[in-house]
Parts: sequence; structure tokens; C-alpha cells
Amino acid sequence: MTRATRIGLIVGLIFWLISSLLLIQTTEGPLVGFKFASPTALVWLISGLLLLASWLWALFGGGSATVQNEDFHLLLNRHINEPVLICDVRGRTFWRNEAANALLTESTLPRDIYNLLERAQQTERVAIQVIPLGEALRYSVLALPLPQRRFALVFRPVGSQSAQDTFYENFIRRIVHDMRNPLAGIIGHAANLRYASEVDPASLQKSAATIETQAQRLARLVDSILFDARLAYVPLTREKLDLIDLIEDAVFAQEERAVQSHQSIEIDAPLTAPAITGDRDLLIRAFENVIDNGLKYAEEGDNLQIRLEQNGSGYVIRFIDHGQGIPPEYLPERIFEPLVRAPSQESGSGLGLSIVKKIVEMHEGSIGVQSKLNQGTTVTITLPTATEDKP
Repeated sequence: MTRATRIGLIVGLIFWLISSLLLIQTTEGPLVGFKFASPTALVWLISGLLLLASWLWALFGGGSATVQNEDFHLLLNRHINEPVLICDVRGRTFWRNEAANALLTESTLPRDIYNLLERAQQTERVAIQVIPLGEALRYSVLALPLPQRRFALVFRPVGSQSAQDTFYENFIRRIVHDMRNPLAGIIGHAANLRYASEVDPASLQKSAATIETQAQRLARLVDSILFDARLAYVPLTREKLDLIDLIEDAVFAQEERAVQSHQSIEIDAPLTAPAITGDRDLLIRAFENVIDNGLKYAEEGDNLQIRLEQNGSGYVIRFIDHGQGIPPEYLPERIFEPLVRAPSQESGSGLGLSIVKKIVEMHEGSIGVQSKLNQGTTVTITLPTATEDKP
């Protein structure tokens, strides 16, 4: 019971007592006697007794019920991992726990859940249905009728597959899809070259260029898969390294591509040699992936800037491009998840930035991204300086 309700009950009780004293007349006779002035006084006395009883129940009984209700909500929020919410048949939500907030981010429920609620209302029994929610995620949704025409919805993941199993299921599906397109291009143009009776030089060069491009795309995809697997099983080879040398090696690997696209790469670094400890091949690969993204989604003639500076006990590397930018719904973390690609980034495998994040974190560093559509993107990598205990 709220504080305002208690105060109202107390004020009402005091008012009743004063009014009762005015209506009651004492008479001679027994030691103490009362005489009611009218039947209205008797009714007033009985109503006051009922008011007093309700106030005492609310004070001692209702308060404990409120505490139990709060404890129930606390239990569901902290100790029940499964999403749970309470709503009516129209989907109007009265309460939900934190797991339900994370699962159901939209303001309205999926249409299948509305159908489930209607079935539970019609049968007045528990209704269960398997409903897909999110990407390749299915939940067994239980609709439990409650008093006051409300329903409790409980969401349970279907089957015994773990999140890792779901990830690899999506991984295989994405890889098969990405491999099919370049293979179709290679096979189609190779067949044209083989079976065409006459092929003019321009068509010959176009088909050869297409085969080369698609084969390179397929090779990059296979390389990304193998490299991602290596990160899970091959330990780091730690040595003291010059950070500027690593950046220059990564730039050199991408320089020919930049020249072909009439783009340029600029390095802004201090004169002193910044020393870090880490795996040379992995760090160069991480820098190459970031540079590759900057060139891929920038316009022809743009320049990519790489700025290196020291910040406290570490070095900050900023890769700044002026390209298409990343949609805000992919920032700040989703763009680093495996298999995630922004809508404008359809040519990649969705593994590049996730690999970069793994490599940076393996070197006790951090990575972040800031971006605006049609204005460009800045990827910031922070790495710790070399120390004596990390030779």
C-alpha cells in the first residue's frame, strides 16, 4: 500500500471518530452507557468499524502482499534467465523482466504471438507455439492465462543447441552463399571462352578479368576462414616490434590497390620509433584489414589517413577515410560481430573487422569506430607499449 493511501485512511478514521462522538449521547444507568440519536448514527458506527478493519488489513496484510509482489519481480529479474512478460490479448505489456527487454526490442509483439494469445484466450488453457525470433533463433513460447484477462508469456530456446552451435550454423550458411556467387561467375565466363565459336578481344579480356576478380574474391574468403580458425588454436609469437614498421608493411601490401583506384594513403607518425610487444604477422593482418575496408568503401580519388600518437601508456592509431560511412544501427559494437555486414558492404565475408577485434584484444588493446553516413569512418586502435616483462 502506498504512503498516500495510508494517510488517506488515517484521516478518514479520525474524521469518523469525531463525527461519532457528536452523534452519540450518554445516559444515566450503567457505569458507561450510550444512546444513538438516530438510526443514521448506528449506520455511521458500523461503517466506521468496517473502515477501521480495512485499514488494519491494508496496513498489516496488504503491506506484506506488496513486499511479496516486489520480491517476486526481483526474483524474475535476477534469477530467471528466460524472458518473461505479462500482457493482455492485444499485446499491451504490463510487466516484463530484463531478459524479455533484451529479446523483444520492438514496441509491438510479433504477429505469431498475437495468434498464440488469442488461442489461449479462446481455450482458457495454456498454449504453446514455436516462433522464430531474430536471425535463425527459434523459441518455444508458452502463453499462460492469468486473472483479469492477462497472460504470462515465457520464452524458451528450442532444442539443446548452444550459441556456439547457432553461430557455426549461420557461419556455414553465409560461407556457402558467398562461395556460390564467385564460383558461378568463374564457371559461366570460363564456359563462354570454351564454347564460343568466335570471341572478340574485348569480350575475351572482360571474361578473363571477371574470372580473375571472382577467383581473388574466393581466395580472400577462404583465407579469412583459415585465418579466423588460426586465431583460436595458434598461440601468439611475441617479440618487440617497431609500430611504424608494421604500419608501413600493411600500407605497402595495399598500395598497389590504392594506385589502381586513384586513391592515396597518408601516414602521420612521430619521428621516434614506438615499440610494442606482439605477433608481427597478426598485427600486420589487422592493419591490412582496416586499410582494405577504408579503400573499399571510399570514393575514387579519396585519401586514407593513418595517424599514430602516444597516449599515456599506449599508442593510438586512427584510420580515417572519407567514404560511405556505416549506418548508425551497426555502431558501436555490432559491426565487429562475426558475419555482420552493413547493407553497403556486400562484397566482404563479414569476418574482416571481427578478426581485427580478436587480434587487437589478444594484444591487450582495444578498438572502436566512429562513422557518419556519406562523411566517412574513423577506426581507432589502442595498443600498449612494450614492457620489460614482455620481451
